[in-house]
Amino acid sequence: KKLNGNDSAKGSSVYFHRFDTFGKTSDKDWVYALPDGERVLGCATGSGWCGVMTSRRLLRLFTVGGIQGPIIWLPGEPVTIVGRDRFMAVIYHRSMSPMQDGTQLLGYSIIDGVNGTTIATGDVSALSPGASLTWAGFTESCALTVMDSDGMLSLLARPNNELSSIGNWVPFLDTVGLKKSFSDNFWPVEVNGGRLVCVLLRGGKQHPDASRRPVTTTLKLRMPMATCLSMKSGVEEEASVRANIALDQRKLYDDVLVSEGKMDAEDIEEEYDTMCRQVDKITLKLFNTFVTARKVERALDLANRFHIEKTFDIAVMAADRMNLGRLCEKLEEMKNQKFPPLDEDFGDEGSYDSGIDEGRSDSFDDKPKIISRQQLAEMQRISPDTLHTPQKGRSGASTDEESPPAESLKRKFDDDNVNKSTKRRVNPFAKKRFESPAKGMMKFASPSRPTLSKARSRPNERR
Repeated sequence: KKLNGNDSAKGSSVYFHRFDTFGKTSDKDWVYALPDGERVLGCATGSGWCGVMTSRRLLRLFTVGGIQGPIIWLPGEPVTIVGRDRFMAVIYHRSMSPMQDGTQLLGYSIIDGVNGTTIATGDVSALSPGASLTWAGFTESCALTVMDSDGMLSLLARPNNELSSIGNWVPFLDTVGLKKSFSDNFWPVEVNGGRLVCVLLRGGKQHPDASRRPVTTTLKLRMPMATCLSMKSGVEEEASVRANIALDQRKLYDDVLVSEGKMDAEDIEEEYDTMCRQVDKITLKLFNTFVTARKVERALDLANRFHIEKTFDIAVMAADRMNLGRLCEKLEEMKNQKFPPLDEDFGDEGSYDSGIDEGRSDSFDDKPKIISRQQLAEMQRISPDTLHTPQKGRSGASTDEESPPAESLKRKFDDDNVNKSTKRRVNPFAKKRFESPAKGMMKFASPSRPTLSKARSRPNERR
């Protein structure tokens, strides 16, 4: 293909059109020409990146501004590429020859579109026997989903822990039972909010008509769970399993947002706690079903899915209401293991109470601490003479080695004794009376007793 009159550019051209820019409008679009013989097989874009996979098994990364990024070799022949936010998934052939039943052997790689780092890789085992891949995409929490030619929608459930980074493919919706006719097909658009947004195709069509706007429909996700013959709990059990998987994927995505600085850690934590309460409500419904049917083993196994400490308390109350004492003990043990109680005693050396006791057990030479306003009031009512009582030896002489008080202080004590001579002295060793602290600290003049005039007393005399 010629580019600007240059005959040397014979490879495919990559043209990127931006919808908005803070620079010049004429510079917002850019175009690149690939080397000779290299053809573009697929492309995807996300937040700040653009990826192109080519016929030479190369993955070329670009920024939205038009800067070339790293070039990565793909493990196999490329099949498709999808992207959302900063994540990009490339699906390729692990082997060009399928299995004996015709099932494709595919692999996937989840790559950071900004810096080209491989986040996860593995096999696409979410294909029915003899089926082929028909669609791939990301959910709102950036979880990879695929659909095969048999109408089975599967999700890559990555674990929310540091023990393993390899995820498992989980079937989330089987559209075969939702078809009204054998020739009907569902053309997926996206997976959002626990629903599959798709276009219903009738009459054996494989793609919607491009000349008109298609009408979309939504299908609620529902895992193909086995039916329990002993009791009816299929709906609640499926909802509990699916909700816990979705919660783990949301947690992974929230950790990425926090690491990038797009969200505050406290806000993410509050949002995660709210989601945990919603998931625990679903699990508690199934727990109450098992407790009512007195299926204690199932109820105890289900308690492993609880996320909040309060949920354990509610579960214990439900078990106690049904007089299942042994189950209550097991739940309490599980709660203490998952949420260890805080140790109230901080040790003999670091304990606050022990420090107080040690301080009280010291010598009596230390001055007592005033811890209340009442004690302060009592000490203020004590006479100054009692505050300094010199000790006398056998000879009657004073043994107090301290220097006598200053003249000004002595004069002040004398004036206080004259003013308080008419007042009753308080014995410091007498039993204390509990009075208001303000009573001893503030003195108010008592009001004069009201007297009746003669004019008002005459009617009484007449009576």
